Amino acid sequence: MNDPKAHLASPRFQGMREHLSRATFLLEIARTSDAIATYRLQLAAVYSYRAVVELLLEAAEKQEVRNPSEPTAYWTRKELEDYMLPKLPFYSLVERIRIHDFHRFVVIPPEQGLQQTFLGGQMKLVAKKGAVAVFLGANGPVKLTSGNSEVKERRPLLNHDGRFFDEDSSCYVALDEILGKFIGSAHAVVAEIAANAA
Repeated sequence: MNDPKAHLASPRFQGMREHLSRATFLLEIARTSDAIATYRLQLAAVYSYRAVVELLLEAAEKQEVRNPSEPTAYWTRKELEDYMLPKLPFYSLVERIRIHDFHRFVVIPPEQGLQQTFLGGQMKLVAKKGAVAVFLGANGPVKLTSGNSEVKERRPLLNHDGRFFDEDSSCYVALDEILGKFIGSAHAVVAEIAANAA
């Protein structure tokens, strides 16, 4: 991409702007909706925020994103992801919510008066000359192993009464808090990356 403004016409950068607009639109509607509709609209916004991340990573794969510290070098997907991780709050949690809602088990809105806990994901308990157990404690999942036993996980998701367990902070977080912190950061990251686009 020799034209310095070519990224403005890139379908990936156009897609990022569209997904940011969609998420903002969904969250605006959510503010005037009942509790269940609000939760569903917030879950839909998660999809758009994750799409922004995926489009950024794809832009790196297509060599449309330059490293700001080395303006002649392009970022790889891994380098860009490592760069974005600390800049986007709840990065891995947003990914896990989207994966579980779309690919594994749907995330159900919480119901008033009913206590719900769901632990999903690919989790394999492997007992090798010892014991292995997983249970839910007050501060999230507790894993106990002895001998050579292990718990093999692949992007687990713990939801308790509509709040998600964030492994990075070891606490439960409401969906509106996740999105509230992610939204401003996502806009800033897209603007920064677009400024360094090829």
